[in-house]
Amino acid sequence: MITKMRISNYYSIGEETELIFTKGGEKVEKEGGYFQHKKLKKISLINGFFGANASGKSNVLKAMVTIIRLIYTIATPKDTVGSVLLCRPNMHKKYENKSTKLGIDFLINNNYYEYDIEIKDGDNIVEEKLFITTLDKSAAKPKEIFTRTEKNGINFGPEYKDHEDYLSIANIQKYQTFISHLINNVGAKAVADFVNYRKLSPGFLKTDGFDMNMPAPVAIFTSAIRINSFDKEKKEEALKFTKEILSCFDDTIEDLEINTANNNMSIKVKHKDFSNGIEIIEESAGTRELFCHIYDILIAFKNGGTVIYDETNRYFHPDIEMALLSLFKNKDFNTNNAQLFFASHNLDTFDLLEIDQTYIVEKVDSSSVIFKLSDMEDIKKRDNVKKKYRLGMFGGIPDISTFDYKLKQLL
Repeated sequence: MITKMRISNYYSIGEETELIFTKGGEKVEKEGGYFQHKKLKKISLINGFFGANASGKSNVLKAMVTIIRLIYTIATPKDTVGSVLLCRPNMHKKYENKSTKLGIDFLINNNYYEYDIEIKDGDNIVEEKLFITTLDKSAAKPKEIFTRTEKNGINFGPEYKDHEDYLSIANIQKYQTFISHLINNVGAKAVADFVNYRKLSPGFLKTDGFDMNMPAPVAIFTSAIRINSFDKEKKEEALKFTKEILSCFDDTIEDLEINTANNNMSIKVKHKDFSNGIEIIEESAGTRELFCHIYDILIAFKNGGTVIYDETNRYFHPDIEMALLSLFKNKDFNTNNAQLFFASHNLDTFDLLEIDQTYIVEKVDSSSVIFKLSDMEDIKKRDNVKKKYRLGMFGGIPDISTFDYKLKQLL
């Protein structure tokens, strides 16, 4: 579970920002939407980001995806000139020549990890560090697993000196994280939690930027290829899960079929009383979205993983969106403490969240500013947050008056 995130000089985010996904206060037995660890504050299991178009909501979620991918993926050159871009710095002139800094804290079992990375020019890692606090020990303090700097290279902490042999077999490029080498190439004991978490609790990573660059037919085809690559039992499970959910919102759907005859991929949806199946690409945008992602969401939910979902309102009826999001707050369903981070323009989703689970994103001087509602003065739990947001009392809403003025000028 993610407890904190640090971001600076990343896309529209400029100044260093720390987001804290925990809540203080007395313990409430099985409080919906939170996980109570015996030595930590309550960790929020559902976190929503709200703001106008282009405010930077997607970039907050994208930062989270970027950190996770840097942890798990060994970067390789992707284009013809052999370069690789790990992240896009803020393009405002006042951040010119400044490094991007990303950090994340998370809990796996009884171990609390703090990971930070500094990247210069989008592709040169100049600092990277990983610390661990073992919470089941009394008076636990953070312990250094490793620190990497441009000047001193990679050094292991006092209790992890036996890992130094890994340095001789790890050929690390400037654009590759050391932690990804430990996880993928070495399988070091120090990162065993990361390896096991990926196996047992896969996170569903979805950002608007990647989706917009992937046309619907490609996204569908990619999902179908992956499902078709499963073994027979898992493939049947994936198709069953997906069909059952699709039929909840279109009760004429009876079956899903992936056919690869003659080296062609065909994904058809069978409807009640239809003479033939319908190609998935001909279904509604919401049905296609569910086909591409609902199985991953449910597996992450079932196994206690992390779901990062941008613009959950984009293709779904508000009732479907609310039903999906509310799963993470339902203590009877979310028994393995799956965690959700989402952005939406549907203001009804405010009703699902406490004020410490609600974040407003606003552009100020060309950079995104993010704040938690509970950090604002005079905001109380019982306030009509949705109404106050629509009135512009928190910021993060579009300037419609400017829009109207521009239209009059143009027309």
